[in-house]
Amino acid sequence: MERIRLSRGRLLALAVLSLLALSLLAAGVAMAATSQDIYNDFAADGKLDGTYTDAELQAVLDDPTLAQYADPTVYDQLKDLIRSGSGDSSSRSVFPFTGSQLVFMVGGGVVLVGLGVLLRRGRRGEDS
Repeated sequence: MERIRLSRGRLLALAVLSLLALSLLAAGVAMAATSQDIYNDFAADGKLDGTYTDAELQAVLDDPTLAQYADPTVYDQLKDLIRSGSGDSSSRSVFPFTGSQLVFMVGGGVVLVGLGVLLRRGRRGEDS
């Protein structure tokens, strides 16, 4: 069985493509709103101006730090708003299209095509 030898440049390109794919996978987590962000949004003007997922809003209710240190009147109003379902994202019945599925499919395709090109170039100089 033949071993495939990759030059340093090809190995570096493979590593860069792998890191790019991993960073695309982690981008959604990095952009998520924290409980403190949602609390600050509500405390600023008494309403939720941002668009938050149901999981993010549920995290506000489950956050022990906010329960302990937040202003009780503001926090109680925010909890009532979230529980009533009158927040921006709680009242929807269909999950919105975020484009993340499309990004993952395109990213996966780019990685696969890049790996295919690297493998094909690695085999060019060899006889089969």
